[in-house]
Amino acid sequence: MNQATIATSSDPRQLSLLSAEPPKRVPLELNDPKSANYRYADTGYIAGSRKEEAASKVILRAKKEGLRVHARTIDWDDLESNPREAKALITKSNLFGAVDWDSLRAAGLEPGAGYLIDRVYAAIGNEPDQDAPQARKDYTFGLQMLRDRLEVCKKVDDVLAALAEFREEFDGIKLVQQEADEIRILMARREELGEQRAELQRVSDEAYKAYQEASANYLVVDREVERRNRRGWKVAPELDARWKSAKAVEKARQDEWVSLCQEGKDGRRRGIDEQLTAIRRQAEAVYARAKARNLIESRFHRALNLMGGRLVKVLWYRSAVKGSEAFAKHVAAARTGLVADWSWAETSVSRAPRVTKESVRFQFKVADRYARVGGRNVIPGSTAELKEMFGLRDVQSGNWVLRDVVSGKFHTEQTATAFADLADLMGIADRDISHGGRLAVAFGARGKGATGAKGGAPMAHYELIHRVVNVTKEKGGGALGHEWFHALDNLIVEIVTGKPGSLEFATANPEMLPAGGLRNAFRELRVAMTSGNHQATQILTYTSEDVKLASRNVRPSSATKIARLIRDASNLGEALQGLEQVFGLQPGQVPAGRSKSNYLGWRRIAIAHHGGNPDGGEIEVRCGPKMSSFMAEAVKLDGKGKPYFTEIYEMAARAFQAWIEDRLAEQGRRNDYLSVFADNKFHIDALTGIEWKPYPEGEERQRINAAFDGLAAAVRECLKA
Repeated sequence: MNQATIATSSDPRQLSLLSAEPPKRVPLELNDPKSANYRYADTGYIAGSRKEEAASKVILRAKKEGLRVHARTIDWDDLESNPREAKALITKSNLFGAVDWDSLRAAGLEPGAGYLIDRVYAAIGNEPDQDAPQARKDYTFGLQMLRDRLEVCKKVDDVLAALAEFREEFDGIKLVQQEADEIRILMARREELGEQRAELQRVSDEAYKAYQEASANYLVVDREVERRNRRGWKVAPELDARWKSAKAVEKARQDEWVSLCQEGKDGRRRGIDEQLTAIRRQAEAVYARAKARNLIESRFHRALNLMGGRLVKVLWYRSAVKGSEAFAKHVAAARTGLVADWSWAETSVSRAPRVTKESVRFQFKVADRYARVGGRNVIPGSTAELKEMFGLRDVQSGNWVLRDVVSGKFHTEQTATAFADLADLMGIADRDISHGGRLAVAFGARGKGATGAKGGAPMAHYELIHRVVNVTKEKGGGALGHEWFHALDNLIVEIVTGKPGSLEFATANPEMLPAGGLRNAFRELRVAMTSGNHQATQILTYTSEDVKLASRNVRPSSATKIARLIRDASNLGEALQGLEQVFGLQPGQVPAGRSKSNYLGWRRIAIAHHGGNPDGGEIEVRCGPKMSSFMAEAVKLDGKGKPYFTEIYEMAARAFQAWIEDRLAEQGRRNDYLSVFADNKFHIDALTGIEWKPYPEGEERQRINAAFDGLAAAVRECLKA
């Protein structure tokens, strides 16, 4: 092992001055970017780079412009050439477009009807329920058809009539003329038989009534006879005659009723019931035939069945069992005129102003020099050699890198040494670094960072759809290990099961893996990263109305236990903890059922009472579920924005960097291109003094490192199988 330190500048043009070995002489043609034999050329095609017009252009342009995407405008063969990309693009947010409520209003749409349409749209699932090419086509068509049919409605009743049609089409019972005629004939015959059965029942009911009356008359006479006998009195002949007559009448009425019942059971009524059963089965056969036909012929039927459970509940809003209670209330409000204006369509939300140190954005530190200590002497002479060494699917470079032989050489060689060191740490063969040839690598070819990543994200990213790690030309070094773990996290299920991969991560859902050591290792890693006794600092908002509500309920003379608890708490955290105890909740838990609204109401009161600003505002408090310090700090990094640092796969990738650097250091080794600055001491803001903590530290770091040791061992066992 070469223990020499190789310090390399982040500017690859200084490489020749800092390299541990003198550069080898190569033919000039191999260093000419214009030559067909250029040694740092792309080794193959990787879809989705900035050098090409992606097949997704139609969809993404429409989304940007707020336009609807029609199924006929999509080149489906081209899109489905990459199923991962197709799955990512065929979503409601990409295809649906903006609804022009102003134009619909001008065309006569009533506000109540518009409100219901908006609620229907909100219930549509963001992606088809099935991950299949035909399902994506049908889903896209369904979005188009749903909008076409709802946006011609004017009144609330028009919308409800459309929903009734959708229910039939969802069930697939939309009939053609011949089927409708068959059903009409069957229903007419059923009605006729129903009338006959009702007549039999009427006669039987009258016979039973007559029997009950005769029985009552007999009982009166019988009691009189029994009373006289009990006292030893003589029964008069007239009374005896009445008793015999009443008994005979009762017996006759009973026999008549029993006869009718027997006839109903074994005779005419049984025959009618058999005919009704036959009619029901014939009708079911017609509907089954219609469903089978609609499954093939009706794209809208297929589409409705792909739009998610929330839409199903909306369609059956009248059902107490499978309907949406919330939508039923929306319907009631719209029908009774409570939605009388278009205020529901306003999107602006006023918030209390807040200026705190958390408004300062965290930025990852970027290295200006890269050092490597120890490790194997691995120097590929070209991108083709890099691909062969590690079994990569392909290697791609952006135009800037392709025109610069020094940059091409720098990133190719640094990637090779980083992957070699990573293979040593993981205890796997070099060619296993590519996850079975699934992973590709790009240098400066694919943008500046992962979609959805915050400003502080490393200037490298892993693309789920195209399964490629991109390292930017100037600032991508130091994050290769982070992005490689994303690839492992995403591809491991496919590696183990052999089934087509998904867009999910094993750290987020270990249950995707088969039972065994690997699944257990991912579970243990997740627990190690998230469990602890810390609580995140949250920013809670309250309004002036909340303050008024609090002043009415929390007074010096408050009598209720909860009001006194809120009043006497020294701070909001103590008050919220007391509320959770009163309602029997775990930290961060919200009760279900009737207790939910009661709990949330008192929580509003507690926040406003301790907030202190009569006009409303925001207040910081440590509350919520117990978690690790690593996760609590990630919550702080996310602030009020979209979760990024708290995503479990992002936490895992950052923790993996910490493991890389710690385990290399234990061997007296270092590789800054693989991972750099994975220690919180490097992330103190010099201007504000804020101590950002994106990486695990202390005892938690040791515990998480041990979990990664277990995961590496499980991966090795998996590769042996």
